[in-house]
Amino acid sequence: MLIDTPQYTAILTLLALVPATLAGPAAAAAAGPLEARAIDNIFEKRACAATKCVCNGVQGQFCGDQLVNSACLDSHVYECQKGTGKACDYGVRDSCKKCGSLNC
Repeated sequence: MLIDTPQYTAILTLLALVPATLAGPAAAAAAGPLEARAIDNIFEKRACAATKCVCNGVQGQFCGDQLVNSACLDSHVYECQKGTGKACDYGVRDSCKKCGSLNC
Protein backbone atom coordinates (compact mmCIF):
# COMPACT_ATOMS: atom_id res chain seq x y z
CA MET A 1 0.00 0.00 0.00
CA LEU A 2 1.47 3.33 -1.07
CA ILE A 3 0.54 6.38 0.97
CA ASP A 4 1.13 9.66 -0.82
CA THR A 5 -0.16 12.53 1.25
CA PRO A 6 1.50 15.80 2.25
CA GLN A 7 1.21 14.86 5.94
CA TYR A 8 2.97 11.53 5.40
CA THR A 9 5.76 13.26 3.45
CA ALA A 10 6.15 15.86 6.20
CA ILE A 11 6.41 13.16 8.88
CA LEU A 12 9.07 11.26 6.92
CA THR A 13 11.04 14.47 6.40
CA LEU A 14 10.95 15.25 10.12
CA LEU A 15 12.01 11.71 10.99
CA ALA A 16 14.97 12.03 8.65
CA LEU A 17 16.08 15.28 10.33
CA VAL A 18 15.74 14.11 13.96
CA PRO A 19 19.06 12.16 14.14
CA ALA A 20 21.00 15.09 12.70
CA THR A 21 19.37 17.47 15.16
CA LEU A 22 20.04 15.20 18.13
CA ALA A 23 23.70 14.84 17.16
CA GLY A 24 24.08 18.62 17.39
CA PRO A 25 27.39 20.51 17.28
CA ALA A 26 29.33 17.62 18.85
CA ALA A 27 28.98 15.57 15.68
CA ALA A 28 30.19 18.45 13.53
CA ALA A 29 33.19 19.00 15.81
CA ALA A 30 34.05 15.31 15.76
CA ALA A 31 34.10 15.36 11.97
CA GLY A 32 37.04 17.79 12.08
CA PRO A 33 37.88 20.69 9.78
CA LEU A 34 36.94 20.54 6.11
CA GLU A 35 39.65 20.39 3.50
CA ALA A 36 39.37 20.89 -0.26
CA ARG A 37 40.26 17.78 -2.20
CA ALA A 38 39.85 16.72 -5.77
CA ILE A 39 38.92 13.23 -6.87
CA ASP A 40 42.49 12.56 -7.93
CA ASN A 41 43.96 14.48 -4.94
CA ILE A 42 45.56 17.24 -7.01
CA PHE A 43 44.82 19.74 -4.23
CA GLU A 44 46.90 19.61 -1.11
CA LYS A 45 46.77 21.75 1.98
CA ARG A 46 49.99 23.72 2.51
CA ALA A 47 51.13 26.26 5.05
CA CYS A 48 51.84 29.73 3.73
CA ALA A 49 55.18 30.89 5.19
CA ALA A 50 55.92 34.58 5.74
CA THR A 51 58.48 36.05 3.29
CA LYS A 52 60.17 39.28 2.23
CA CYS A 53 58.44 39.00 -1.15
CA VAL A 54 56.20 42.04 -1.61
CA CYS A 55 53.10 42.33 -3.78
CA ASN A 56 50.64 44.91 -5.10
CA GLY A 57 48.15 44.50 -2.22
CA VAL A 58 45.52 42.74 -4.34
CA GLN A 59 44.41 39.41 -2.80
CA GLY A 60 45.44 36.40 -4.88
CA GLN A 61 48.15 33.98 -5.90
CA PHE A 62 51.05 34.65 -8.23
CA CYS A 63 54.33 33.08 -9.33
CA GLY A 64 57.51 34.72 -8.11
CA ASP A 65 59.63 36.82 -10.46
CA GLN A 66 63.20 37.31 -9.26
CA LEU A 67 63.84 39.94 -11.94
CA VAL A 68 61.21 42.17 -10.29
CA ASN A 69 61.95 41.21 -6.66
CA SER A 70 64.83 38.92 -5.73
CA ALA A 71 62.90 37.74 -2.64
CA CYS A 72 60.16 36.25 -4.88
CA LEU A 73 61.66 32.99 -6.17
CA ASP A 74 60.74 32.12 -9.76
CA SER A 75 59.61 28.56 -9.03
CA HIS A 76 57.44 29.43 -6.00
CA VAL A 77 53.78 30.40 -5.72
CA TYR A 78 52.88 33.26 -3.37
CA GLU A 79 49.65 34.56 -1.85
CA CYS A 80 49.29 38.34 -1.73
CA GLN A 81 47.49 39.58 1.39
CA LYS A 82 44.82 42.16 0.55
CA GLY A 83 45.81 45.73 1.36
CA THR A 84 49.11 44.87 3.06
CA GLY A 85 51.57 44.38 0.20
CA LYS A 86 52.90 41.32 2.02
CA ALA A 87 53.05 37.89 0.43
CA CYS A 88 53.45 34.45 1.94
CA ASP A 89 55.12 31.51 0.20
CA TYR A 90 53.33 28.22 -0.56
CA GLY A 91 56.54 26.77 -1.96
CA VAL A 92 57.48 25.28 -5.32
CA ARG A 93 54.75 24.93 -7.95
CA ASP A 94 55.42 22.97 -11.12
CA SER A 95 53.70 25.50 -13.41
CA CYS A 96 55.67 28.42 -11.91
CA LYS A 97 58.86 26.48 -12.51
CA LYS A 98 57.87 25.42 -16.05
CA CYS A 99 56.31 28.56 -17.54
CA GLY A 100 56.28 31.27 -14.86
CA SER A 101 52.48 31.20 -14.61
CA LEU A 102 49.89 29.63 -12.30
CA ASN A 103 48.66 27.57 -15.28
CA CYS A 104 50.64 26.59 -18.36
